[in-house]
Amino acid sequence: MDIYHKPVLVKEVIDGLNVSLGKRYIDATLGGGGHAIEIVKRGGILLGIDVDQEALEFTKQKFEIGSKTLEKIGKWKLVQGNFGDIETIARAHGFDHVDGILFDLGVSSHQLDTPSRGFSYRFADAPLDLRLHQYEGETAASLLQRLSEEELYEIFVHFGEEERARPIARAICRARAVRSIVTTGQLVTVVQSVIADTHQQPAMLSRIFQALRIAVNDEIGALKAGLEGSGKLLVKGGRLVVISFHSLEDRIVKQFFQSDDWNILTKKPIVARDIEIQQNRRARSAKLRIAEKL
Repeated sequence: MDIYHKPVLVKEVIDGLNVSLGKRYIDATLGGGGHAIEIVKRGGILLGIDVDQEALEFTKQKFEIGSKTLEKIGKWKLVQGNFGDIETIARAHGFDHVDGILFDLGVSSHQLDTPSRGFSYRFADAPLDLRLHQYEGETAASLLQRLSEEELYEIFVHFGEEERARPIARAICRARAVRSIVTTGQLVTVVQSVIADTHQQPAMLSRIFQALRIAVNDEIGALKAGLEGSGKLLVKGGRLVVISFHSLEDRIVKQFFQSDDWNILTKKPIVARDIEIQQNRRARSAKLRIAEKL
């Protein structure tokens, strides 16, 4: 696993965090460690958090490989946990007062490209899982079997902003009455039955899988709790940097920053330049917002 995940907007993140020697930072979404290593390289003292055990193990190895060089510059501690619990996790590891916190939301390239995780509709026989924590919580297959048509509709319309949420929810309920939907391919077939236009199907499938992933992992609840917790951990003048990848997340971050506790440093979100998008397609939907604790 040489390439786990290519981070987006690295320079913009480091500049936004205002990383400097001896100051303390939290990467609340460690992933493949791309942003975290840059923080340490600049002398930051880092707490890295990720709910995904695979991501954590990969990045631990990455840090260990470069430890002889990195230990001369900065320090780090990597722990498993959900960023919704950031305040509790940080205080438990001695990061009560920090100078910068980063959230890089969404899923990693590795998660999307690993069939057994079920994050992508591209792999027909993959288990319909979608859990960020591989050993805890309810799978997407279980959720699809348990929820009512109305509850599925609410998930698709609110978390996926899907116009065809009602007929998709109805089609799922009809299909599961005959046979449980347990693979990504089975779900794809059901969703595709709602619309015949093959050009529109990929975007619709992306929205449905996104909505299910958000619901399975309670990503919106975790984001709101994580932002609130970050506000309690940051020192005066500390920076909160958030990269979002869809409008629902971005609205939550934008609204959170509008309170009197924050000085917004990005009146408009920072987006990737064309050259970065050419090298990393994931960057095309990234929006970076930065605020400073008052």
